[in-house]
Amino acid sequence: MLQWICDIPRNVVMNIKMNQFRSNDNRTRNENIKKPMQRILQNKLKSLRKFLAKQILDKKSKSQKTLDINQIKSVLFFRNDDKIGDMVVSTSLFREIKQKYPDIEIIVLCGKNNKEIIKYNKNIDKIYKLEKSFFKNLSIFKNLRKQNISLAIDFYTFGLVFKPLLMLRIISPKFLIGFYKNSYNVYDLSIDMNFFNKHISKRYEYLLKILKIENPDLKYDVILSEKEEKVAFDLISKYSAKYKIILHPFAASKHRSFDFDKLKELVNLLERKIDCCVFVLCQEKDRKKIESLQTDKACIASFESVLESAALVKYSDAVISPDTSMVHIATAFDKKTVALYLDYSNVYEKINIIWGSNNLNAIQLSVDAKNKRAENDIKNIDNIDILNALQNILRGQFR
Repeated sequence: MLQWICDIPRNVVMNIKMNQFRSNDNRTRNENIKKPMQRILQNKLKSLRKFLAKQILDKKSKSQKTLDINQIKSVLFFRNDDKIGDMVVSTSLFREIKQKYPDIEIIVLCGKNNKEIIKYNKNIDKIYKLEKSFFKNLSIFKNLRKQNISLAIDFYTFGLVFKPLLMLRIISPKFLIGFYKNSYNVYDLSIDMNFFNKHISKRYEYLLKILKIENPDLKYDVILSEKEEKVAFDLISKYSAKYKIILHPFAASKHRSFDFDKLKELVNLLERKIDCCVFVLCQEKDRKKIESLQTDKACIASFESVLESAALVKYSDAVISPDTSMVHIATAFDKKTVALYLDYSNVYEKINIIWGSNNLNAIQLSVDAKNKRAENDIKNIDNIDILNALQNILRGQFR
């Protein structure tokens, strides 16, 4: 621990010292001191956990195995990150492998939320839903081990700590493919190409090429039941406006989510400028915060199931969202989309490209935070720009 503290960069220490004298507010001063220290210590602890996990659970030597397509009986996909958008994009893999190799068993390990996207998918033979508790999932891991999985594909791109590595060792697939895992011996093949300025589908295209699948169709599959379709159709049919617009204002972080004032302004703007009904999608827990926006031209729609929201997208004319999962769902249905992103121009990993809409019917808008022009927050994408983009795509004009 003492060595870690000694390793703290001098400029951070100086900033902490300077911050002690910049404010008379004790709370502000304490935050200025604590936050840089906490981040540094958290990063040090994370690095230590990864190091220990690798030393204890990783294999001692690198695999010399090669992948034999003819020997593959089953493919296990690790989508236990529980991310809905990631699962939507992955559906092209399930379909293309099943079409090329119909006898291969497709198995998906997933979470509670992203399981919804695939529960009607006929290209998947088995779905295992993980619980939050690692120990509750041990029976699933042991079950998969007994199945002698031929090939497993791990999409996680960061260094592994104890639980993910232990999971891999318990399941013990015959051949394991990962992304950016060359330093881990447990992986038989690591895909380390620079995909950080390319859409995520390019990684999947490369993966399919390894499996001898050329020129794949990378369109996403979001399969709905009659129940979800009926709920959405009944709701959307109540409104007679020319256009049915889906507005999904909330994302995983506050900087990618609308605040109430921005949302209210945009809804009012759309009502005045376009002959439309605006369906504002939200979770039930957020409904009370925004239900005052409900009018005869604005509907607050909160659904229990992500597939009910997806069904509403299917019957809509256009989608506006800062949430990439909703952007990918809109792409699955070829919907006209205004996709909103933060400014990633100053980082190596271009999230707005990697997780872009991949949709010829979409316009992407980003916060202009370069040279500190504005805080990197969705609130700094002007609602007028969102309106203009929507009007352009409704007219069939893209830029």
